[in-house]
Amino acid sequence: MVVALAIVAVIPLANFIATSTSRTLFLSRSNDADWFATMAESPLQTGDIANLRELAVRYQELYNTPVFVVDVDSRVIATSVSGVDVKEPDIATALHSTLAGRLPPEPPALWPWRSGEMIVSRPVVNNGSVLGAAVLRVPTENARDQVQRGLLLLLGGLLISIGAIIVGIVRPITRWVLRPLQDLDNATHQITRGALDTRVSTDGRAPELRRLGDSFNSMALSLHQARQREREFVADASHQLRTPLTSARIHIEGLSRLSPTARFALSDIDRLGRIVQRLSRLAGSDRPSAADAEGNEEPLDLAQAVKERLVGWKAVYAADDLELIVGEMVPGGVAPELEVDDILDVLLDNASKYGAPPVEVSVTRDGTEVVMSVRDHGLGLGSRDLKKVGERFWRSAHHREMPGTGLGLAIVRSEAARVGGRVVARPPIGGGLVIEVRVPLIDDYDA
Repeated sequence: MVVALAIVAVIPLANFIATSTSRTLFLSRSNDADWFATMAESPLQTGDIANLRELAVRYQELYNTPVFVVDVDSRVIATSVSGVDVKEPDIATALHSTLAGRLPPEPPALWPWRSGEMIVSRPVVNNGSVLGAAVLRVPTENARDQVQRGLLLLLGGLLISIGAIIVGIVRPITRWVLRPLQDLDNATHQITRGALDTRVSTDGRAPELRRLGDSFNSMALSLHQARQREREFVADASHQLRTPLTSARIHIEGLSRLSPTARFALSDIDRLGRIVQRLSRLAGSDRPSAADAEGNEEPLDLAQAVKERLVGWKAVYAADDLELIVGEMVPGGVAPELEVDDILDVLLDNASKYGAPPVEVSVTRDGTEVVMSVRDHGLGLGSRDLKKVGERFWRSAHHREMPGTGLGLAIVRSEAARVGGRVVARPPIGGGLVIEVRVPLIDDYDA
């Protein structure tokens, strides 16, 4: 019975040693594969692979690990050794997942009685498109020897202490001790693969392991929040800066024939400075600054602000042979920090790219709200899509092949919400799409 219990205890410990050793080797070589994938991005685009081949040869000389790079059609374009057969089962399986944009599954545990290489592959990606893959054929002899030594030490230790083992205690203690360690090891592996929402359970653990689990969860939460803020900042910055810069360039080119364009271009340049300041605040905190919260400025006449911005947009639409109609403009005071230029730019840019002329702009009042509406006469959106308007990175199925990030209306919604407003998308009578930005009316505004 004691021997049986000892064997039961050995199995999870041995599996932990083999799995941990395999995972350590896999993660180490995965970092190398990621580096090769980064280095291969430019050669795959330009066709200049001489330097990439030299890097592969040098890497094999240093680490005794063959490496090769394939394009999206699985053709070998650079390798440290000749005779690479991409149809080998292990290589073919890894390439099938990698070239489809998915990370291959982690290889099985390394046991001393098995042989073979570990195949590690990573996709070469540019702007979301897979260009090829970097593949390492990792020798596993040293790792298997390490596992064998660990197993022998484990077995020796168990045999020495077997006389002191009390029947019925081995398995519960082993499971109680190893489960949190395995959970923590698995969670750490998930974090390294980018799953920053991974957490470990601390229920029923020893005090030391409970504190370790709490510290791990706090670290993972901080990483997740930092990554989220970073992504949102980069996405917002790239989208926010693209439109005014493009608009400024267009209008500056038209200075020779359109005098209003000069004022519009200078306005864009000034606005760019304000955008950078707002995005800097956004990167550090979601709370408004003291300057934003003072609220001592005079109300902003939304209709007047829209009319001033439309002066430049009329020139833009005219240059593209598009019709822009200025509808009803009812004066209405709104919060002065509302970024009317940003909102209107996104709506008119979207209408010109995804809708169809004529595009109509109006400002009206509806009870306690001032409503800025932009309507186009395009295909519009279905009822399901209307509910998703304003979500980050969401794009209609009809527009996914067109340039864009899916952030424009998300930023409009954020700007409106910052002053207590909202965004409504609806299908108008006669077809097309209406986007309404509804913001609170300031009662004491005197037009």
